[in-house]
Amino acid sequence: MNTMKKAIILMFCLLLSATSCKIDNYDGPDAQIKGEILDEKTGELVGMDVQECSLTVQEQGFENPEDQSWLIKNTGEYENKMIFSGTYDIRIENANCYPVEEKNVVLKKGKNEKNFKVTPFIRIVNPSITKSGDIVTATFSLEGGKDEVKLSQIQLFAFSDMWVGHSIRYSLSSGSDSRSFSPAATIDHSVTYTLTIDTKKDKASFSYTNKNYYFRIGALASVSGVGTVRFNYSPLVVIRF
Repeated sequence: MNTMKKAIILMFCLLLSATSCKIDNYDGPDAQIKGEILDEKTGELVGMDVQECSLTVQEQGFENPEDQSWLIKNTGEYENKMIFSGTYDIRIENANCYPVEEKNVVLKKGKNEKNFKVTPFIRIVNPSITKSGDIVTATFSLEGGKDEVKLSQIQLFAFSDMWVGHSIRYSLSSGSDSRSFSPAATIDHSVTYTLTIDTKKDKASFSYTNKNYYFRIGALASVSGVGTVRFNYSPLVVIRF
């Protein structure tokens, strides 16, 4: 290899090394955020599906800012420990509440806390989930977030861990764990609904003893012009078999 080729290769390696060092020296995330999604009427957490609902976030200061997703836990809480301080636009959309957006949310270095008040499509009122013998029974009433909201489906979800919901659940055979309404029904707060699961008929799903199983009541709204509609949920109930 002649001297000229050696010099070119050396210069290329030095340039590559300098470029790599410049990229590696960028500052990392310097902020954290946590908060809650709260029903603006009741002040209660709005439970969601961890696989289906998230905050849509855009960090400002860029010519074409890209959407980021911050997951919302099934409790209605969220937390992100790896973000950059700055100014953000934050949206909740395609979830189980009317869309909301807050612009120019300033997040400082270190810890931040930001709650969002929303109107859920449906509130599950006075939920009860109990087990007697082989039967798990859920009773509840419903309330629409607005007068236009109608009811499409109700379901008692069950699974072997706390992430139970529409996207993570047992497929049950009894048929009494869900009910669909076609056409969508008017929501009447005075009506008490009952759903059941026969754990003996679905023994393949409930095969273990001395084990916790997790249950949530879900109600799916029918409402137009709000994007994708997700299930609203009651709080999680744990039953040991």
